[in-house]
Amino acid sequence: MCRAVAALSDPVARVALELPLRANLSALDNIALIPIYQRHHGVAESTRQARQLLERLGHGEIAALRDPDMTPAQRFITKLARALMLKRPRLLIDRPGAMLYDVPYPDFIRQLASTAETGGTWDIYDFDWNRVLYTHAPHSE
Repeated sequence: MCRAVAALSDPVARVALELPLRANLSALDNIALIPIYQRHHGVAESTRQARQLLERLGHGEIAALRDPDMTPAQRFITKLARALMLKRPRLLIDRPGAMLYDVPYPDFIRQLASTAETGGTWDIYDFDWNRVLYTHAPHSE
């Protein structure tokens, strides 16, 4: 984790390479863990919320995939959905190029952000040399 990310004091949800998925669980189950443990919802309700979020992101087809069976983009979507489930006012994507090496990631993230329908802000922390990839200047390490 970069120093700037570690220094944040406000409640953020993170999507980062070092925040792994549970390999023995499906994408749906990885996402459903958040409402189960954070908001004490039942399994059925948590699974419904997770499925609804994957559908809203346009990737409901990955629900049954486990981490070893996912592409990097599918893994990112699962991590993103898990972070969105936290319902924090700020989402931080930490070095997306390390996670999204199979898709043109600035456009991929923009497309996901447009479908996520969140009220919070999305920040991208990336290396300085990747600054040219974004239309608005991201934070950098």
